[in-house]
Amino acid sequence: MASLQKVIRRPPVFWSVVGFLLLIQFCLGLYSARQLSVTHDEYWHLPVGFLSLETGRFDHDRLNPPLIRSWSALPLLMTSAQSGSPDLSSDPADYGDAFLEANPENYQHYYFLGRCMILLLSCVSGLLLALWTRELFSSQAACFAVFLWVMSPNILASAALGTQDLAITGFFLAVFYCGWKFACLPTWKWALVTGIVLGLAQLTKYTAILLVPLLLIQWVLVRYKSPEIQERPANKTVVLRWGILLLSSLFILNAGYLFRDSLQPVNSYQFQSSELKVLTALPEFLQIIPLPVPRDYLMGFDLQRFIMQQTHPTFLDNQWEEHGFRSYYLYTMLYKLPHGFQFLIVIAIYSWFKQPRLLARRTLAVLLTPVVLLLCIASLANNQLGLRYVLPVFPFIILLCAPLIDQLDFDRHKIRSYLILIAMLSLPLSLRYAPDHLAYFNELSGGPEQGDSHLVDSNIDWGQDLYRLQDYLNQNPISDLKLAYFGTVPPGKLGIKYDLPAEFRPVPGKYAISVSILQGRPYTLRRQDGSRYNLEHDALGFFRFFEPEAQLGYSINFYEVTPEDIARWQTAVMQANRSMRSP
Repeated sequence: MASLQKVIRRPPVFWSVVGFLLLIQFCLGLYSARQLSVTHDEYWHLPVGFLSLETGRFDHDRLNPPLIRSWSALPLLMTSAQSGSPDLSSDPADYGDAFLEANPENYQHYYFLGRCMILLLSCVSGLLLALWTRELFSSQAACFAVFLWVMSPNILASAALGTQDLAITGFFLAVFYCGWKFACLPTWKWALVTGIVLGLAQLTKYTAILLVPLLLIQWVLVRYKSPEIQERPANKTVVLRWGILLLSSLFILNAGYLFRDSLQPVNSYQFQSSELKVLTALPEFLQIIPLPVPRDYLMGFDLQRFIMQQTHPTFLDNQWEEHGFRSYYLYTMLYKLPHGFQFLIVIAIYSWFKQPRLLARRTLAVLLTPVVLLLCIASLANNQLGLRYVLPVFPFIILLCAPLIDQLDFDRHKIRSYLILIAMLSLPLSLRYAPDHLAYFNELSGGPEQGDSHLVDSNIDWGQDLYRLQDYLNQNPISDLKLAYFGTVPPGKLGIKYDLPAEFRPVPGKYAISVSILQGRPYTLRRQDGSRYNLEHDALGFFRFFEPEAQLGYSINFYEVTPEDIARWQTAVMQANRSMRSP
């Protein structure tokens, strides 16, 4: 092992290993990006970003900040893509409809280009992960960290989609890295760099607001009574440098919105969320103070918090709950993380707590703080729709696991070394599901074939298999298909002919049903003509009684229901009713 460490420390070898691993990720991401149909939120992210680049306006859909949407849409400026010039709408899917209407032949290619831009961010995040791990631990640990990043089906899933989830994950890592450098060496340069990266994170997703208190906690953890810190500037200098950090962050945030409608007073807003309504209760002389953030940012943050405060159906292990499950994300990680990665986490936690050195415990606290805070906040929320909401914890968990590779010692710790090696070698097995990383579930949870009995929505079914349905129908023409599709792309635009299924009772016929709807998710379906229809909770739940004839990807089941099947269903229902009535 010592000779291997010596070889990997050489810069050409180190960066060749890191580059090769990230090339694997990039190729896998390209494959997924090309194969999967446009997913649920993706449908409007790219068009809204394109509209922002065209018009310089950010009020088309305020629910997400504009940076990553516009970043994804940059390649479209070099194409003949048209936005469709839609009117302002409260339903963001209308922007996707207008974009599809304006680009009926090439829209799939345009979404692919947008996905490639996110894939580039994933590779840059992997490079940053390697850099920080090498500074914290060793070159060998850095290569192992990138290996874990590349072998994670959850990272691969978001890296191949045009959404903000992978980007905010990378920015959490970037802000923490810069904040760590600033805490170790509190110079003007690192204050400015940290502020700029923090501002870019605020332009990525509203979750980034948590990075401000997290940076303060990190500062204390790194510097408090640390014998490793040599430079201890005066308190006045520290305050000034923190001021530079926060002011540069605000400058970048305002610049991202082109300084539109910044510095507006509180009394010019009408807030919906409970957090921001507190501002309207301030004394009148305070309400005329201008707020140093763009209006569209603050209105979007208010809207997002208002939505997150509302009840929303959450599914976990065949149960629905309107206010979420406090254990939702723990179970999600139990089901959707590869077993090898789970095992490495357990060994890593044991190894970290065995470390006697104070410096090691400081590093542990720095890495655990964002993991614990994000998981706790997400677990208390009503709106629990998928693992992607806690994806920013992954780089920090990987950093916790990375030093395990340096602890391989087959002479002194034979059992632990073999366990680490077996767990590491098992990780590439998850890649066999490519390009279906979004629907990945580990073996003990039943794999993606059984995943919908545990979790739905973006954990397994986000509209990604519409192309597969289209291919299936091309090979097996069906004149009377009934379709309930959990996705925002109107299936009729792909030439799929269908009607909506009858609700609450089976009728003979051929059906394609998305598994989120199969498990009872209420949803707004698209009719053949693109108009919308609100499906009630569990309106098609009776399909759970029938065995699917085919599974398209892992998110759409195909059924052929016969009169004999319906007779069996009716008998089963009568027997269930009798057993419920009997004492």
